Amino acid sequence: MINDRPLILTALALLGPLAGVAAPAPPGEDSDALFLQARSLPKERREEARALCRKALERSPGYQDIRIHLARLYAWDSLYDDARREIRTVLDQSLGNAEARDVAIDIEVWSEHPHEALRVCDAGMAQDPKSPLWPYRKARVLRSLKDFPGALASVQLALQVDPDHQPSRLLRDDVNELLQRSKVSLTATYETYNHTFNPWKTTSLSLGHRFDLGSVILRGNRAERFDTWGTQFEVDAYPHISEGTYAYLNVGHSSDSLFPGSSYGAELYHNFPAAIEASLGLRRLVFSDVVTIYTGSIGRYVGNSLYSLRLYDTPSAVGSSLSGTLSARFFQEDADNYINVAVGTGVSPDQPTWSSDVLHLRSRNASLGIQKRLTRSWVGSASAGWERQEYLPDQYRVHWTYSLGFEWRF
Repeated sequence: MINDRPLILTALALLGPLAGVAAPAPPGEDSDALFLQARSLPKERREEARALCRKALERSPGYQDIRIHLARLYAWDSLYDDARREIRTVLDQSLGNAEARDVAIDIEVWSEHPHEALRVCDAGMAQDPKSPLWPYRKARVLRSLKDFPGALASVQLALQVDPDHQPSRLLRDDVNELLQRSKVSLTATYETYNHTFNPWKTTSLSLGHRFDLGSVILRGNRAERFDTWGTQFEVDAYPHISEGTYAYLNVGHSSDSLFPGSSYGAELYHNFPAAIEASLGLRRLVFSDVVTIYTGSIGRYVGNSLYSLRLYDTPSAVGSSLSGTLSARFFQEDADNYINVAVGTGVSPDQPTWSSDVLHLRSRNASLGIQKRLTRSWVGSASAGWERQEYLPDQYRVHWTYSLGFEWRF
């Protein structure tokens, strides 16, 4: 039997334009095959994938799934005007296309037009009021704008539509936590030495509040050392300077010899590319003499972990004393749940210090700590530290520190 398919294809190719009939695509060149090929390409070959989508749309201009995928490919390379054009074409043909509207929201968010994204969300809510997707997406945009009350109202609307919508339930919990701008913390520390000192006890009570420009913490420290009690008051502030830059400021005062009479601190932090954060600052402790400590840190996020190195340089009349701490923080579910491991040399002036002499003595230390969110409002923490401390030239003692803390957020 003679195969007539080549003759038919040839005839349609010649006569098709006259008759208004499109010639069939060669095998492997139909729109579905081109679309499948474009979707199978890795992300680094996006331009090739876009060319395949455009070729497929030449054959099937009304193929909406291809046009939506092409819009995504444009948006991934920040070609937002091209992406909008493709999505607008789909929505003009099918106003109820939920996938196209969802991509339209992404385009506006990625192109830093959040208010236009909100308009697209509102249009989706008007078009399909029984879908939880649009109030959920609106809540995410409002959260990015730091409009937490608005985000909570929107996500609650999504849960009224569908109480079992899991993304909305998770977002509601997240926004509720962001609305907790105040906290009260209580920490108890117990320290022991293998000789020279009886156990030391310290209790710290603090009240913090997050303002739009940064956070402020008021803290009172009450300590028992050398069979004597002492009290210190401190104020910490973390003002935001600009995007990716913030500062740390500290002022402390005590009329008891267990603490510095006055203490001051200032440090500037900045986030750099490649998930790196670095800082430079100083601490100033006023005992019977004045000690100035210069400090700096560098850290990098790797996956769900933060690795950082902090150094302290303490000049004195007999030369500088250099100390440092290398730490690793392993985050679990979120930033409130982590395990912290640290090793170091020297004494950190960020800890309550009873004498300027200690800052110039040698030591080796290691610590292990954990923080865990217990409920939506309560966070618990615990740590243990070991230190081999020089208290006189070539004379050492072993120092253990145990700490337990609770924080209530509201």
